[in-house]
Amino acid sequence: MSEVPAERKRNVVIVGHHGAGKTSLVEAFLYNVGVIERRGLVEEGNTFADFLDEEREKRITLMSKIIQCTYKGTDFTFIDTPGYSDFIGDILGAIRVADGALLVVNAESGVEVETEKIWGYLEKYRVPRVVVINRMDKERADYAAALDSLEKELGAKLVPIRFPVAEQAEFKSVVDVLSGKVQYFNAKGAVEREENLPEDLKDQYEEYHERLMDAAVETDEALMERYLEGEAIPKEDIWNGLQTAAMSGGAIPVFCTAATSSIGIACLLEGLTNFLPSPLRRGEITLVKGDQTKPLHISAEGPGIGLVFRSLIDPFVGKMCFLKVFSGTLSSDTELYDLSKEGKHERISHLLNVNGKNHNNIAHARVGDIVALTKVDIFETGDTVSSEPGEWLIPPTEYPPRSFHLAVKGHSKVEEDKIAATIPKVIAGDPTLAFERNHETRESILSGMGDIQLNLVAQRVRKIANLEVLLKEPKVAYRETITVQGEGSYRHKKQSGGRGQFGEVHIRLTPLERGKQFEFQDSIFGGAIPGKFIPSVEKGIREAMERGVVAGFPFVDVHVELFDGKYHDVDSSDMAFKIAGSMAFQQVAREKCKPVLLEPIMNVTVFVPETMMGDVMGDLNGRRGRVMGMESAHGKQTIRAQVPLAEMYSYPIDLRSITRGRGTYIMEFSHYEQVPAELAEKIIAQAEKAREQVES
Repeated sequence: MSEVPAERKRNVVIVGHHGAGKTSLVEAFLYNVGVIERRGLVEEGNTFADFLDEEREKRITLMSKIIQCTYKGTDFTFIDTPGYSDFIGDILGAIRVADGALLVVNAESGVEVETEKIWGYLEKYRVPRVVVINRMDKERADYAAALDSLEKELGAKLVPIRFPVAEQAEFKSVVDVLSGKVQYFNAKGAVEREENLPEDLKDQYEEYHERLMDAAVETDEALMERYLEGEAIPKEDIWNGLQTAAMSGGAIPVFCTAATSSIGIACLLEGLTNFLPSPLRRGEITLVKGDQTKPLHISAEGPGIGLVFRSLIDPFVGKMCFLKVFSGTLSSDTELYDLSKEGKHERISHLLNVNGKNHNNIAHARVGDIVALTKVDIFETGDTVSSEPGEWLIPPTEYPPRSFHLAVKGHSKVEEDKIAATIPKVIAGDPTLAFERNHETRESILSGMGDIQLNLVAQRVRKIANLEVLLKEPKVAYRETITVQGEGSYRHKKQSGGRGQFGEVHIRLTPLERGKQFEFQDSIFGGAIPGKFIPSVEKGIREAMERGVVAGFPFVDVHVELFDGKYHDVDSSDMAFKIAGSMAFQQVAREKCKPVLLEPIMNVTVFVPETMMGDVMGDLNGRRGRVMGMESAHGKQTIRAQVPLAEMYSYPIDLRSITRGRGTYIMEFSHYEQVPAELAEKIIAQAEKAREQVES
């Protein structure tokens, strides 16, 4: 790309529901400006942006891409994002560093699930935006319906800048709402000719033109006065007023396109140039230091400061960190400081300009530039990078909690070890993914935002390490406990030549309140058991509790009293009393105390449209859930419930199905409760079967 002032740069994140045509729009942009000679198609797996093998195979965008081009002297950096919430980490990272957003809406379906979610994030981070209603040439395209859904569902003040003359197969031209001219396009999407407005579109034009003028003059009192007095307003003043309204969020410009045939593309590029800010006009950003905050004025001067918004391991160049320079200049062959890691700095030898899969070295990254660092160790997603040491940070992105969890298996123990070593490399840099060992269930758990994301991780492990990764529903970390008090004794006696083993213990078990875990009471008197052997008795009991007595799950919430016993001067030992303690606990718990299984109960908060509340509550009841409360606000319902964890592993997929993707939830551990008897029998039977398989 050419060296241009920051005023002539536009960093635009392209967002929208999957299938809206985001990648097709990028392809049309590149074709229009001459970067590519042939417009690729997502369906054929040959687009410029979707260059990963998995993307071309699945025909969907799986990772945000940086795409660059120049249109009439303005340098555009587009970030094409995935359309699935599984990849919300990528989407949010891109939103954080963009100066403006292009929200793509499918003309056939209007506002969809991800449209709503993404709109909320754009609002949260106050990102100026332009809306395009795409796929106007498709069979069920309906511009008015799509526009109406945007206004109703998002509550946005929309200002059509272009609207279609006709729809579906007849979509060939658009109306310029400012000039009233009908515009036709050539094969590359440039305006080829203009014609006068047909009589049958005048009412629609006048409605949209009034909207446009109202939005343009509302930002300027003097302009408003001139308009109300009937004075003709110059196009430049109208455009400036619209620009001010768009950048403040007071009005959202709307365009219409058919990306795969390039209709409306030049108009949209003009709109992005006019209505989205340059990096210098984006406004101040907030820096933090502990609880303190201060503004950072965006400027080409002063120390360079940037935010790492994504990092990954590239199989060819190693670790890559993508960052946006918010102020100043960063240079190669210099020390860069990681302000998020006190005292950490690293000399960088490679700054890369990125355009799709193409990279080239550059000497400097200036304010507004989005670039990549390679061959770096310390920098990670969310880190603040600076040319000078300091303490003030750009706040890292806040991500939703991980909601999808699967156990990772291999065909053998050796393969599982190799998989466990590979996965951290694959997920490095993505804060929405986690991989950890659950020592209770002895499983490795991969956690993320959805099934598509986790299966993609498994696919990449297969590709990198040639290992077959099996993803399964995780085991539930059940517990065992007792329900009544009981007591008994156990004598461990063994004589096999030489010194024998002898230890006898008498114990009493009493249930404890949930969450109290374990209490041990030494009530020995008169030297029935010497004090030096008491810790061994307790150790044996603790080991027995770890193994369980019902189905092999850890024992909890029990008070154990050691009240009597016997010893032998010669044959008694720590080992003998440890064994006696262990066996006594197992015997008394199993035979005298009516042991039961406990299961983890989760606090679940579900957010759904009010119209879907009944279906969601019915589903929660079917999962043995208890609804604890409900709140309603702005057409949304918040349902709070307690649900057994065993019933929640399939919930992300089921909730998506029930609510057509519009429902979300968060979950956290609450407490343990007794498992119903009929379910406990099945769990115990499964545990016994698994134990037999291991032993055989």
